[in-house]
Amino acid sequence: MNRCGHRKFILSPIMTILQDAATACGGIGGGIETQSLAEYVLQTTFLKMTGASEQKLKCICWDLATNDYSYRYHYLKKKYGECSSYDEKCGIYQDLVKIICSMDSSFTVDSIFYGIDISSKEKELIEQKILQTKKRQEKQKNRKLTEQEFEKLYKGMSGHFAKFGLCEKEKTHFRKVVFFESIQYNLNRIIGETLVAKWEQSNYFNYLKYWKKLSDLSYADGDVLLCKELHDFYTDYVYSHRNRCAHNLISFQNNMPTLKTLTTEGYIYDNYYFRFSILILLDEIFRKLYEKYIELLETVEG
Repeated sequence: MNRCGHRKFILSPIMTILQDAATACGGIGGGIETQSLAEYVLQTTFLKMTGASEQKLKCICWDLATNDYSYRYHYLKKKYGECSSYDEKCGIYQDLVKIICSMDSSFTVDSIFYGIDISSKEKELIEQKILQTKKRQEKQKNRKLTEQEFEKLYKGMSGHFAKFGLCEKEKTHFRKVVFFESIQYNLNRIIGETLVAKWEQSNYFNYLKYWKKLSDLSYADGDVLLCKELHDFYTDYVYSHRNRCAHNLISFQNNMPTLKTLTTEGYIYDNYYFRFSILILLDEIFRKLYEKYIELLETVEG
């Protein structure tokens, strides 16, 4: 794969894999006779997404090593393996951030969330988050955004927070919450009315209900890719299932999940929709960082 091919692959969102799965299921009907395909399709889609995620990180490392000989020396000594575990992903995240900072000393990870695109359908979300942030101020408690105010937010939230009196930390938090919740919005837009969602309606309902409850957790914070809670979430529900599927352990682990597992509080998160969303979240973070890296690299080379 040439240099342009690497970059095109890295910058292609893995959400398109989910789109392909939903499209492929469009012609097989919607009756109970399709249920036998559910696990096969969902597991295949999940493995394609994990595989693409892992290969992207390898390509990022190869690109960094191609352009930075000092990094190449240290990279060859590291053992990132399949780039599938959290520690491997966090290590590559830290490498990428470090190199970007060496090219632009003013760079902060928070800056990749500036000017995020907010669709008009998310007006209610924006209003809700503004009001939540300002609820300690009684006069702002029940305030609704005017159409003009929303249009300014829609064109780019950066620079328009001042009128609400938010501090810089609150602005960043708000952007990241919207970024996190927009993953569910886009996923629901792609699969919400398809078999991919209908096959496991109970799990999908839990996903729609509880994903937003994770949005206040920290991620892409300095040199920390995921906070402890999201780190454990990835390891317990994404990485462990990736290993079971990739090594075909499910074929003889007939006692999974156990009754004890079914009664745990976190079992509501142990389904494909949460796994898809965490993979998409990680992919979006790396894509935004890589876009910044390419921007800086082209400035230097130009």
